[in-house]
Amino acid sequence: MSESPKPSNQTLLLQIVRDIEILKQQSIQILQASQDHEARIRELEANKNRQAWIPPLITAVVTSVLVFVISKGLGQ
Repeated sequence: MSESPKPSNQTLLLQIVRDIEILKQQSIQILQASQDHEARIRELEANKNRQAWIPPLITAVVTSVLVFVISKGLGQ
């Protein structure tokens, strides 16, 4: 077994700098992805809130029709 030569301090420092750059790029990508996800979630929530009035309106209409039908049936 032959031992590989020890890397110099400069080589080690350059490798550390490269590794830090790679980590920095990955962090930026993760941050951008999370910001994109947050924007999509906010858009979905906004769309849901815009249409939130539809189920209560349907319930109110059905209830009023039932009350009308029952009251007409009892009034006869």
